[in-house]
Amino acid sequence: MRLALIAVLALLTACSPKTETSTSDTPLPVETTTPQMAPEAAPEPQVDPTQLDLSRIALAMRIPSTFRAYDDGAVLQINVISPRLGVDIAQSFALETTEGYDSPFLASEAKDGFTIWTYATKPEDAERLAALSRELVRLKTEAPGENELTFGAIAPGCWNEPEETPGSLARTLYIRVQPETDFQVFVPEQVLTAGDIPGLESFWGACEP
Repeated sequence: MRLALIAVLALLTACSPKTETSTSDTPLPVETTTPQMAPEAAPEPQVDPTQLDLSRIALAMRIPSTFRAYDDGAVLQINVISPRLGVDIAQSFALETTEGYDSPFLASEAKDGFTIWTYATKPEDAERLAALSRELVRLKTEAPGENELTFGAIAPGCWNEPEETPGSLARTLYIRVQPETDFQVFVPEQVLTAGDIPGLESFWGACEP
């Protein structure tokens, strides 16, 4: 059985929770023990839904250091769909901005002039996330190969130095889907230009004093 795991992105976009995210069209393979490497591409996140603990998912974003993530962190959107079983779940979870990271991979991704912001689920959402994890196991058992799991998120932030706001900036997104594994590239570095993508306006907005 393969559960389609599709990344709904821009994973860490900006502004309000009403911001629409763009979509990655490539399903992410599941139930594999080692990442599959496409030619000249980063390995895609792998997940066995029976081992997935949604309460411990973590996200990260590398962006120029003058960008500042808001204290209230980000919002994670999880959708679970099983047409035959009539399941259509869409739930949102507030994420906390975390300081530092214990990740050899993120450490290897560090670049001068950039900061890596990390985001984690909140303890008070653990039971609701655990219920979703149990639902994934049920769907795998009862409707193998017919289910879809999608992630999306928004991460508000602002620009610390408005007098030096650039016309474009580079952003890389990461995800860790299982606590015993390291982060992986979720969306390779993108060069974003002001005005190109609705919902990213705050990336170029001045931070309040």
